[in-house]
Amino acid sequence: MNKIKFLLVGIFLLGTILRFFQLGKTPIGLEWDEVALGYDAYSILKTGKDQFGNFMPLTFRSLDDYKPPLYIYSAVPGVALFGMNEFTARLPAAIYGALGVLLTYFLVTEIFIREKKSKRNKVALLSSLFLAISPWSLQFSRAAFETNLAVSVIISGVWLFLRAIRLKSTKTFIFSAFFFGISLFSYHSARVLAPMILVFLFFLFRRRIDFKKFTVSFLAVYGIFFLFFVPIVRSPDAQIRFRVTNALNVYENETKSSERILNDMKVGAGAGAKIFFNRRLSVFNYENFLTVTHNYLVHFDPEFLFVKGDALLHHAPDFGMLYFFDLFLIIPGAIIYSVKYRNRQSLILPAWLLLAPISASVTTQVPHSVRTEVILPTFHIFSALGAVFLYDFLKKESTFLSFAAVLFFLPVFYFSIGKYLYHYYFYTNNWVSDKWIYGRKEAVLYTENVKSQYDKVIISLSVDMPLNFWLFYSSYDPVTYLAQGGTRSNGFLYEGNAYDKYEFRNFNYREMQYYPGKVLLVGTPNNFPQGTDAVKTTYYMDGREALKIVAVGTGKSY
Repeated sequence: MNKIKFLLVGIFLLGTILRFFQLGKTPIGLEWDEVALGYDAYSILKTGKDQFGNFMPLTFRSLDDYKPPLYIYSAVPGVALFGMNEFTARLPAAIYGALGVLLTYFLVTEIFIREKKSKRNKVALLSSLFLAISPWSLQFSRAAFETNLAVSVIISGVWLFLRAIRLKSTKTFIFSAFFFGISLFSYHSARVLAPMILVFLFFLFRRRIDFKKFTVSFLAVYGIFFLFFVPIVRSPDAQIRFRVTNALNVYENETKSSERILNDMKVGAGAGAKIFFNRRLSVFNYENFLTVTHNYLVHFDPEFLFVKGDALLHHAPDFGMLYFFDLFLIIPGAIIYSVKYRNRQSLILPAWLLLAPISASVTTQVPHSVRTEVILPTFHIFSALGAVFLYDFLKKESTFLSFAAVLFFLPVFYFSIGKYLYHYYFYTNNWVSDKWIYGRKEAVLYTENVKSQYDKVIISLSVDMPLNFWLFYSSYDPVTYLAQGGTRSNGFLYEGNAYDKYEFRNFNYREMQYYPGKVLLVGTPNNFPQGTDAVKTTYYMDGREALKIVAVGTGKSY
């Protein structure tokens, strides 16, 4: 094993260890999407159907957010081998995250193929290292987020495309088409970014692609995936997802346009109104232009990237999505890249960087690190190039300067990484246990142990989408569950779900005290009057009450 392979294996092992260490324990609890993904994988394993009874779906209704299927199907083997638990729910994210570290090396060597081998290997190894320790990549490799799969799949597609062009290999081209194809089923953002990158690549290398040899074979493979994808995009399910997440007031603008057309038709000006107030064009207005521009640019905000990130659910407190020292490497790296590298391969990185936030820019809740993780590994490649350039420049100027720079930078490097990892693995759980829905597992296991003593158990909707927590942590048999009707809806306010002795609906505590029989109520502290005696209380890591479990009814033992 030569030095480069040895270092690459070491970096890959580091990335793997960081992603698998305490995988089921940090973050401290599974959140809504994780338990929903996990139970759907379990249901597919046992029945071939999701929790709604749909056979082998290409879109999972899940939490009424209609998830792409790749993550859930990827989770099935782990659930089959190790059972349904926190580890197996997160296992695909960790695997794909670790693979992303390795794939980044191959991508960089292909992009810098014309560079001297020694420098190419340095940039490739550093890019992989920076991704291995990246807060952005690491945190989404340790929770069941589909976006992490999308990153690795897109990297694979781009790397193989560039490699196929260089080697003029039809076989490699077909593999690239496969990865671009499955990217359509990986994550919502990838459904926008991957096709844009693909079109850009075909345009970029249009003169080097043999139509009969490459394009036909590529489109034949990619077209199979695309044929299955088109009905998904056109389905009412996709419209529901877009309606919930879009920031453009699309439907409000369409309504206004229709009203204007009707009013103009009454005065005989309908023909012009249909052109100028066309509801399909109503989204293109000044207000939406400002919204999209702001939403796009905010993803390049240094505060978001290097200082504090976005929602605490997504990262360790007081840290950005990248390390602060990355700022001082990315800037020179991007400058030298734009000045020195002007071949066709080099254009893919700036295109990737600029295209990645587009899908998130038309949605609410910005900046959004989950929806824009597909921007990786561009930042880390620029950071690696910046580090190599600065070191080579200083070494050329003075051996002493380069040595002094290393002495200064390495302690900063190790301290920053060490501080982040220490906070993430040992402190974050205490700070954000409420964000990770801690206490649900304890409540589920308690109700499972005592439910035989009660006529029914009612879980309040204030527990935040409780159904999947109870299904997941109790490992409730999907065959039995579907026979009882399965899930009706996973909407926040839906009160019709029930199975076994469990009912998932809101309740009035005072009225339930007179229920004929013995009932167990599960809710947040706000569901009960202050001082209410509970048979069980769960707590967040900071000592605050999470859930209260209270026995009521005329059959209650006082």
